[in-house]
Amino acid sequence: MRAFKVVFFIGLLVLAPWRAALAQTTGDFQPFLGDFVGQVVYAGPAGLAKRDLEVSVRRERGGFSLKWTTISQKSSGKLKRAEYFVAFAPAKRPGFYAATDRINRLGVRIPIDPLAGDPQVWAKINGKTMTVYAVLITDDGKHEVQTYERTLVPGGMELNFSRVRDGKPLKAITAKLQSKEQGINLR
Repeated sequence: MRAFKVVFFIGLLVLAPWRAALAQTTGDFQPFLGDFVGQVVYAGPAGLAKRDLEVSVRRERGGFSLKWTTISQKSSGKLKRAEYFVAFAPAKRPGFYAATDRINRLGVRIPIDPLAGDPQVWAKINGKTMTVYAVLITDDGKHEVQTYERTLVPGGMELNFSRVRDGKPLKAITAKLQSKEQGINLR
């Protein structure tokens, strides 16, 4: 029995790096867990605009939840806050996660319904990059695709966002977000 324990332990040591590498290629969300904050300045319709960004990734029901918040300042000086929450569960395809529900304005969890105006959302994790796709059906029956590519970098993550409607690029934003553990306060 003792020989079995030694062989089993050595087997675990040999397999440990392989398991870590496999987790990175098959879509392990655990490295993304945490809170991240940052700011971005970009060219908006009325000139330069600034947004504060927050991203939180939490473990949830065998998968993870993703909450992202943007705070922008109107020309009047009033702050506008937009907050989104989506829960994801592992899909049958390795590295993919299907959206299960979202939280509405009243804080109630509801299923996602693309034909009621909700985006169809899914996530793909490949190595150090989590890409979230949101496809919306517009009122005229066409489509809009929003892509949030979040790549882990030392000290935080880099966000690349794009919005495309019927094949025409509408917006692209790149921002560096720092891990909130580093004590960053935006406003």
